[in-house]
Amino acid sequence: MSTAPAEDPRQDPDWHLVRAAARTTVPTPPGLVDRVLRSVRGLRGGSAEFEYDQEGGKLRVSESALVLLTRRIAADLGRRIGGLHVAAVALEREGLEVLTTVRYGVPADEAAEALRVGLSRALSAELGEAAPTVNVHVVDVHLD
Repeated sequence: MSTAPAEDPRQDPDWHLVRAAARTTVPTPPGLVDRVLRSVRGLRGGSAEFEYDQEGGKLRVSESALVLLTRRIAADLGRRIGGLHVAAVALEREGLEVLTTVRYGVPADEAAEALRVGLSRALSAELGEAAPTVNVHVVDVHLD
């Protein structure tokens, strides 16, 4: 089975817009570094625990387990959606913050929304209706 070689996105007539965006200095969004560091600390053993009502009783989940579960499910969904990579997951007061990158040419808003919906459903299936809110942010674009 042969497939045609992938078209190089740098040959796109609008690639100059990507180059212009790459030259633009963009300040780090407020809280982004803190979120990434919190994600790393969470995987190392965050101290918070959460309880979820289940059919047979209560399920207790540590912060690190919740972040790791979310990251694993999100990574799998990102592969299925195609062109979506999970860069970091952090637990905030507002819920789970999932930072992603998308491959050039993938509709970022649609991919992020598909990930948010799929991840919300998967976490609700695992944890019940009280699963945390999921927020997905596209933070970068990559070629491959």
